[in-house]
Amino acid sequence: MTNFHDPAVIQADYLSFIKFLHLVDGIYIWEYFMSLDYEWSVLTGKRPYRWTIWIYSITRIGALMTVVMNLIGFNVTSEMNCQTWIVFQLMFAYVALVAASSLIVLRIAAIWNRNHFAVALAVATWSTNVGFLLHDIITSRSVWNPTAASCTFVDTVHSRNNIIVTFTTDFVLCCIVIAGLLRMRRLHGTTGIWSLLYKQGLIWLGLATVAMIPSTVFIILNLNDPWNLMFQTPSLTVMSIGATRMYRALSDFNAAEGFYEHPSVPSRRANTAVIPMSRLAVSVHTAHEIDKEKPVYLGDGDNSNGMGTTAY
Repeated sequence: MTNFHDPAVIQADYLSFIKFLHLVDGIYIWEYFMSLDYEWSVLTGKRPYRWTIWIYSITRIGALMTVVMNLIGFNVTSEMNCQTWIVFQLMFAYVALVAASSLIVLRIAAIWNRNHFAVALAVATWSTNVGFLLHDIITSRSVWNPTAASCTFVDTVHSRNNIIVTFTTDFVLCCIVIAGLLRMRRLHGTTGIWSLLYKQGLIWLGLATVAMIPSTVFIILNLNDPWNLMFQTPSLTVMSIGATRMYRALSDFNAAEGFYEHPSVPSRRANTAVIPMSRLAVSVHTAHEIDKEKPVYLGDGDNSNGMGTTAY
């Protein structure tokens, strides 16, 4: 049986961890630059500006800077201040996680039409996670390892509560999203955007489970420091890619379906339900972003005039 606390085993595990980390970092770099045209299209005015693009960009940039800090910390050949390095690495990583979760919180506020209980529960859950993340930044330690010629983490098991809370946070937020979508589907019987949002909610729930369970399991087992860290960067990568891809997909869906048309403009589809944007605030866009006079065309309506019905 392998002795995971044997120094030779720990050293071998650290090397495996660093190689795996480089693979994950490479995947995220590819993802970032392959999708950079989205920000560019907003900057050049080809896509409508929504203030949530800043949260989207913070998620992506935070994850990218985490990758950069990984490459610095595990590739330098001369001794460096590892404590400063770990503070910045965790800061960027947790900013990306918090921003990704914020996209879900904003979606909850929109889907639940700013229901006080749903929004308060989402914000309280999100805030709890932020508190644990801040505590982890303050208490994490890293030292220079002359044998490996890189920075190494110290006492990684102290992050156990933080990882468990992060997993629980994502799970609870996903459940609130799905519950809100089921509620709206029951009230209005709409399809289209709600079908997409529901599928995205299930996908996010799956991503949160797949991404966070390995990290949670291994840090509870506490085999050694490398194994405690092995799946934490992949978790961040999966969550960041998943949140930003779903944001882009929802934005593309809104544009393709003509959700921002004015009712004076004839609809391209017959029997289309009209839901005021000020009431619904589709996707992650809150009501403050959108002209209250502009409706959103959504689902299949019953109105025989072809312009749809207004659902409240």
